[in-house]
Amino acid sequence: MDERELTLTFKKAGLRLTGPRKAFASVLLEATQPLSAKTILEKLKGKQIIVNKTTVYREIERLEKLGMLRSIELGDRQKYYELSSLGHHHHLVCLECDQVEDVDLNETLLLRQEKKFTEERNFKVLHHSLEFFGLCQKCQCA
Repeated sequence: MDERELTLTFKKAGLRLTGPRKAFASVLLEATQPLSAKTILEKLKGKQIIVNKTTVYREIERLEKLGMLRSIELGDRQKYYELSSLGHHHHLVCLECDQVEDVDLNETLLLRQEKKFTEERNFKVLHHSLEFFGLCQKCQCA
């Protein structure tokens, strides 16, 4: 997703594209890994956009409800956010340097496992989250 597509998505949802909202979107578009609300706030300040924490959380909630943003927990009891347009994927999380890397898995095998849960345990899977925690190559060598 690029800025133009995101702008169209905002407009289709009936949201005005204000300066802070445009900056918020650009922070998400520029992100190379999921961001916490605190990090989003810091990046907005770096763009000379001053908003309070409540505004950031309200915008996160709004974008989640619209399906534009998804939340992820990376093992530290904090929520992180990334654009839903990145598609379904999982993460490798370094416990030493906090680097987060996207990783694609064989979705066919995962869907087969979900179907098995439904059939054998009568459990309807609505969604799943799968992250791997360990040490990246750089931290293993340090």
